[in-house]
This record gives sequence, structure tokens and C-alpha cells, in this order.
Amino acid sequence: MDDVFNRSFSDSDSDDNPIYVARDPRQDKRFDRKQELLWNCKGKAGKVGQGKKPLVIAVIGPPGCGKSSFLNTIFAAFSHDCWTEHAKYGEFGRRDKQVTRRLKSFQKKVYYTDKDEYLLPTFLDMTGFEDEDTPLNKELLRIVFCGKLGEDEALNEVRKFGELYDVNAVKEKYFGENYFGIFQKQDSKFSNPIWKYLDFSVILNREEYLRVNRIIVVCSANPDQPLPKSLFEAVSDITKRERDITLYGVLTQADKYKSRDQRVLKRKREFMRALGIPKNRFARIKNYCPDIDPNMTYEDTIIPSLDVPVLRLMRQVLTAEPTDQDYTHRRTKNGKYVPNLSKSPVVTCIIVFVLFVLFVLFVLFLFRLILIK
Repeated sequence: MDDVFNRSFSDSDSDDNPIYVARDPRQDKRFDRKQELLWNCKGKAGKVGQGKKPLVIAVIGPPGCGKSSFLNTIFAAFSHDCWTEHAKYGEFGRRDKQVTRRLKSFQKKVYYTDKDEYLLPTFLDMTGFEDEDTPLNKELLRIVFCGKLGEDEALNEVRKFGELYDVNAVKEKYFGENYFGIFQKQDSKFSNPIWKYLDFSVILNREEYLRVNRIIVVCSANPDQPLPKSLFEAVSDITKRERDITLYGVLTQADKYKSRDQRVLKRKREFMRALGIPKNRFARIKNYCPDIDPNMTYEDTIIPSLDVPVLRLMRQVLTAEPTDQDYTHRRTKNGKYVPNLSKSPVVTCIIVFVLFVLFVLFVLFLFRLILIK
């Protein structure tokens, strides 16, 4: 497969310069920049035994926004190997109400192939929330952000339960907030004959599964699509009211909708304003896809120029915050990055040759000293 030129962007979200897609990622001019950012991210994530814990990051976005592609791009950015489709396209069914069928988590062991002890984050797949700022939708978000939904639990079932018994019953079921209401008799909780004489119960507070530490909201850069502002308002309200979880924003499909387009610039401003985020918590991303590389070279390698903007965002996401339970350990200084000197085999050979010559000269110098004595 021949190397090809394709469009991508660099560190700047407004840069539409072409990049070189090659089988050997060391030929990419941003190869060293990726290594530096990856080192920064790993340093902020920390290692086992440093008192840190892996962050849990929820990724939310309306259907068709490129969220699954974005997740796979994150995983490729953390990789030295190649792009892999971990988050499946269309995995959660049709474009109907509450599209996300079940909670799906991607832990380090799923997407990271290197054998080391870095505590890379866990990502939660959280698409499919409806564009509404209602008490029930907020409660669904609260359940997810507080880690009350377990692996493979169906989120749409929680919605149906809330529509049937109201939002207070949902609070009781997942948080044990002393709400007394009528529950379905066919529920396994009430299969005991004694419950047929009662129409209420207090359910104990659920244990936490994966409590969310950061949230990345994903949306398409397509200026013709309406922004789900009601959903953004619900997310912002819950994050501030519950635990002040930090929000980050990503506009995808930057290859199709250029930053110089005034309509795209307007969408960016409205997107950031709706989420209430500053520029350092925003990124325009180009995902790994055939539009970027028609030959799909990325199935055999990585494209550092695509990885750099993602890793810049992740470096910010992984930065310690006072609300982190392990903040004292997480804010410790990281080691200094050492640039990769083996980008080219020629450079490696030169370095080895120079070291060999110095070693020979040193041996000759010692031999001469011995002869003089």
C-alpha cells in the first residue's frame, strides 16, 4: 500500500494543513510531539503504587455525532500499534428513544496493548440521551455520573421505569432516598408472597460501580445540525449540582467542516457557550476514518498528526483537580520528557557510531597511560 497525502490538523484546531500518512509513523513530522504528549498523559495518570486511581471519563453525544469514532481515535492515540475498532458503530441499535441500550465501559486492559503499570482512564460509552432538560433526563444523568448503573445495565429500562412510576421512584430505586411508592409486583425484589400485601418499600442505596470524574461532550461540527442545547443544559446542571464534575467539549468531523467556515466558527462559539467551557477544554477532532485515509493505512499503523490534538485534550482531562479523591497524589510533579532520538534508523546508527568511537578513544587513552608508567 502506497503512502498518501491527506488532510488533517495539527496542534491548532484552526490548522487545516495536509499530513503525510505512512506505514512508518516515525516519518510523520508530529511523531516526536505525540511521544511527548503521551509521556505527559501517562505521567498525569500515574502508576500503580503511587496512591492514584484511574479516572472514569463519561463520553456523551447525540446519535450520529461521531462519538464511537472519537472513542476509537482516543484509543489509537494512546497506542504505539495501530487503530482498532473497540467501540462498535451502530452497536446500540436504531435511532429511537434512548438509543444507548446498555452501559459500556472501556478499561485500560481493553484498549491499551503496552505492558506497563500506568493507570490510564476508563471510558464510559454514554450516547443516546434525549435533547431535553427534564427532571427524568437529569435523574438518568445523575444515575450514570454517580456510578449507580452497572456494566451492561439497560439505560432505557430506567427511563421506562421513571415514565411509569415518576422520577421520585427512580431516586428511591437507585439512591434509597426514602420515597414510598408502588412498585411492579413482578420485580424479583417483590417475588416473595409477603410483598403482595404491601404497596411500598424502602430500597437500600445502591453501591457505586464506576463513579464519573470527567465528562467529554461530543457533537458534530456540521453547522446544519441543531445543537442539543437542552441536553447540554441538563448535563451542566447535574455536574454543578452533584460534584462539580469538569466538562470538556469536542466537535468531530473537522475534516468535512473546515475551521475557516464562518458557520463552523459560529457553531463552535455556541457549543462552548452552551456547555460553559473555556477554550482550553475544547478541541476540534478528526477521527480515524476512510475519509481521512481512503486506503485505511491506519489498520496497520497509527497517524501521529491525528493523535496530537486528542492527546493535548487528554493531557488537560488527566490534570489533577481538587475534587479528585486522590488529588494529593495526583498533583505530584511528573518526570521530564526525553525526546525520542530513534526517529530514524540513520540517526540511531550515527549515535551508536559516535559512542563507539568515544569508547575506543577512551580505551586507547588508558592504554597509553599504562605504557607511560
